[in-house]
Amino acid sequence: MSLIEQLIVVSLVGLLASIPIVTGGSDRDQLQLDASARRLQVGIDRARSIARREQTACGLSLSEEGFMDPDQGILPASLPACPGIGMALQEELEQGPIVLSTNLPPLLRFTANGLLLDGGIAVLRHQRLAKARCLVVSLPLGVSRIGSYQDPLPSNGGRLFSSRCLPDVYLG
Repeated sequence: MSLIEQLIVVSLVGLLASIPIVTGGSDRDQLQLDASARRLQVGIDRARSIARREQTACGLSLSEEGFMDPDQGILPASLPACPGIGMALQEELEQGPIVLSTNLPPLLRFTANGLLLDGGIAVLRHQRLAKARCLVVSLPLGVSRIGSYQDPLPSNGGRLFSSRCLPDVYLG
């Protein structure tokens, strides 16, 4: 083989080796976004389960970082925080930040029998992805739909619409 042929072969091998790395990053970002959506659902389901098991009403807050005990300023004296719910929306060592947009109230309230008293929508997006994941939280049972948000996210506090959270359709 001549030097030119060897350079061409090495270039082609390098090009082929880089293809999985490029698509792998996008796949990782999508997996991270999907995992954050599942964590949102699990947090709500866990709070419902704890309220039902303990037979006591409780409250929970959702922020950009994840679920946490509510601030005492928004928590009514008669409503304790749901115990043991602290959960981040993403792992600390993940690829990029997940951004949460929501119209859920600052305090999600659960009855002693596990019913949810507050509803709304939560939309999660990843900086490097065009597709956003969404969860519609409906009364009284919690998450009623997980899907993809079909419109661009509103900016500067614009309204989110649950009708734009469409379930993913898989053709098999």
